[in-house]
Amino acid sequence: MLFRNLHSSTSLELVRYADIDQFRESERYASAESTPLRAGNFEVLRANVALPSCSLSLVQTFPRIIRGYDLSGRLVIVVPMDGITSTRVNGKDVGRSLIILKGNANCTVYEPEGRLVAILAIRRDALADSWKAFNDGHVLLRLADPDLARLQMHLRGILETAAAQPQAIAADGAPATIESALFSSFDEAMCAGDFDRDDPRSRYKAIVDHIERVVSANHTTDIYCDILAQEIGISTRTMNNAVRAVCGTSPLRYSQLRRLWAVRRQLRSGTPGLTVKASACAHGFWHMGDFSKLYRDTTGELPSQTLANARRLPA
Repeated sequence: MLFRNLHSSTSLELVRYADIDQFRESERYASAESTPLRAGNFEVLRANVALPSCSLSLVQTFPRIIRGYDLSGRLVIVVPMDGITSTRVNGKDVGRSLIILKGNANCTVYEPEGRLVAILAIRRDALADSWKAFNDGHVLLRLADPDLARLQMHLRGILETAAAQPQAIAADGAPATIESALFSSFDEAMCAGDFDRDDPRSRYKAIVDHIERVVSANHTTDIYCDILAQEIGISTRTMNNAVRAVCGTSPLRYSQLRRLWAVRRQLRSGTPGLTVKASACAHGFWHMGDFSKLYRDTTGELPSQTLANARRLPA
């Protein structure tokens, strides 16, 4: 694992996130939000190198659904650093492709397995002319195995040098030189690779976006597929297919996941007078026994434990 060769230095920031709420704070720059798919010991590692007009990060992710991505004109390139191929973007298989996001990308990413990715985030004012040509949204870039391996080796080299020889990264003129070489590597990859801009499942994404609006507007109601499908003007089968393609689960389970993690966030506030029952009911869970089991199966602890732990934390 690449993280074994990395440690904090004056040129490399290494952060360990032990809780989903803490990790979500790191997603704010992209207006994105991750929803974990299952319980378990939560741990995310992020290594980051800051360059003059971009940042290069390495992230060990977790099984999740990510919603959002409004990058304010910036360009973000996600590079797979392992062999995991199960990720989907808006219902489309990513495989080992690079994901290029720009501006208001409005993506739903389904990652059923934790994976290792490198992320290059480039400021809007530093975009090359060829990169400015990308429209807001996302595209996939497929590289031949040797080209992908070459790019991965370049990224590993920068990260490992920042950890082991921070003075080499910080020397006069070095950051600009490293950044220029990095941009050149991505330019070469874009010339060598095949872009996949076709999005045959964009209709599925539109259906999921509609469901998102319903869930956001009314946290207290389960999604009833037949009623919602009728409202959208599609069949129940199409609705189920859309949510399963984009989010990897059923509409009901997706709604439950969103609301269960919202309950957890509220309970972790430890607000005086807040009760588990009040929070559960506010998010559409009326049967406390069923709710407690769902909550424990999803988050790994009972809701009463979440609230008690929050209240034990120092103010």
